[in-house]
Amino acid sequence: MEITVHLNNVPVVLETTGFEGRVNIDRLTAIDYSNLYGEAVTVSALLNKVGMLRAEAEAALAEKKLEKEMYEADSKKLWRRQANRNGGKFIIDGDEVKMSEKALDEALMLDDKYVELCTEFIEAQKNFSILDAINWSVQDKSRKLNNLLKPVTPAEFLSELIEGEVNSFLIKKAGF
Repeated sequence: MEITVHLNNVPVVLETTGFEGRVNIDRLTAIDYSNLYGEAVTVSALLNKVGMLRAEAEAALAEKKLEKEMYEADSKKLWRRQANRNGGKFIIDGDEVKMSEKALDEALMLDDKYVELCTEFIEAQKNFSILDAINWSVQDKSRKLNNLLKPVTPAEFLSELIEGEVNSFLIKKAGF
């Protein structure tokens, strides 16, 4: 996966492998006590992956919010213009409605497109909240690992490190 960010108008492309397939959140946020060193060596990269997903979800949420608010503003503007031309009344579903902020809000809630946008916004909020919770869980996992592990020599570290998949990364002790 490539992510392009602009720093002082200079595009910088960031690369990551991201997650592949299904992600077992319980396994990802739990600490495997049989391989604490494997956990410790991969948790920063895991936090990075989850943080990038959280950022993507936050951007999607902001886009949905903007889209909903723009539709709301455009709709109200059209109804206000119609009311200005029509003696203080605008038409909704064939009925004349006296112009007021409450009437505009009610008309908006009856608009199918607006309801659809609100539903999409709610879904984006849910997705962001899920990824935010996972992000906090991985941060907590990282703090706990820092408190659990004592300083060791590189040789001790290698002897304690267990090969296998940890935090969506494959650990191999090639050449040791």
